[in-house]
Amino acid sequence: MKVSESERELEENQAMIGLIMAVENISNMLSMKQQDVDLLGRLIDQVDHLSKDVADLKSQMKARQTRSSAARIQKVGEGNAMENHTSALIDLLKERPGRYTTNELVDMMGLNKTTVITVMKRAAEKDPSHVKLTQGKRRKLYLSYIPEDQDQVDKKETDSEAEDSDRMRIELMSMT
Repeated sequence: MKVSESERELEENQAMIGLIMAVENISNMLSMKQQDVDLLGRLIDQVDHLSKDVADLKSQMKARQTRSSAARIQKVGEGNAMENHTSALIDLLKERPGRYTTNELVDMMGLNKTTVITVMKRAAEKDPSHVKLTQGKRRKLYLSYIPEDQDQVDKKETDSEAEDSDRMRIELMSMT
């Protein structure tokens, strides 16, 4: 009897040791998987951060490319800075005609928003036959360049736009 009891205790002890080893193996596998999950989380965060960096670099490259593509001569002197910006904006618009928002021009020219609004206003005053300043919903400003061939078609619509232009100039003065 003692022998069978000791054998049974030995088997129970071995089974317990086996069970403990199995639980320990499961615990190790879970901790390794948790480490993998943590590593994946860090990798996802790094990829997200890198994608934001890439987007920033793309916008900076676009701004630099746009600025360098406009052939402009920088005059020396502080008083000419606004005139230089205005000329550069008109050159940009001639090169790439279209309709641009204030924020797009901020990115393209690399200036702050207040300066861009002032330059937009000056460009519309300097070349009113080609540069049109319009206001959209929620006080959003648009600057458009109308090439020579479209200019003759649009002359018919200028009467109604004159009133809009006066109203917009007053609003621009209040914004700057």
